[in-house]
Amino acid sequence: MSADEASLRIKKLTQECVDIVRTILVARREMGKLHDPTLREIHLPRASEEIGAILALTETATNDIMLAAEDMMSIDFGDAEAAAEIVNDQCMKIFEACSFQDITGQRISNVLKTLQLVEQKIEDLEGAWSGASSQIQPEPVAAAHADEALLNGPALEGEGIEQDVIDKLFA
Repeated sequence: MSADEASLRIKKLTQECVDIVRTILVARREMGKLHDPTLREIHLPRASEEIGAILALTETATNDIMLAAEDMMSIDFGDAEAAAEIVNDQCMKIFEACSFQDITGQRISNVLKTLQLVEQKIEDLEGAWSGASSQIQPEPVAAAHADEALLNGPALEGEGIEQDVIDKLFA
């Protein structure tokens, strides 16, 4: 190898080292942002509390609706006026219980804001590593075991099997 080739190779290796150091410095700065105390001390705990409140509201509303329905099922229709009053009262309880939906929507919006904040921080970190990571091949995702593939919760709108198809299976 000639002196010019060696010099060129050294310059190329030096530039690659400089690029690596820059990538590491940018990544360190972005990772430092991930350690944002407000995210860990305020936003994430708040999101967790919001989800807990959503679960509690949903549970309470469901119980109230079920109790009102049970009360209506046990009505003595011998006294039509009293029965009508009970039905009216229980329907009002059901309507009140359904108001949880508005509060739940507000709480979900708060959780969504936190998730978007986390997503932005992750995107910033990915951006810092974009030069180095563009050459890295993603690892394949392991296939879920038979039961795990089924345990992913209810399908979102447009996903999964439509209710009409399920109804036809059982008809």
